[in-house]
Amino acid sequence: MNKRVVLALLVMMSMACALMGCKSWAPSTTETGKCAYDRQWVPPKQDPNTGEWKEGYCEWLPGKAG
Repeated sequence: MNKRVVLALLVMMSMACALMGCKSWAPSTTETGKCAYDRQWVPPKQDPNTGEWKEGYCEWLPGKAG
């Protein structure tokens, strides 16, 4: 009987942790990255039409590409 109570508590705890973690995989909008010289960081963005997140990336500064 004691093992069942412990097992039930463990299952309930793991389910609660899983539910609290929902959507935690979405990239942070304040995420900063480090880029090489002559490049700037473009933070992750959410597409307003689809709600999908685009990853952050490094882009060339104007006039420096090449």
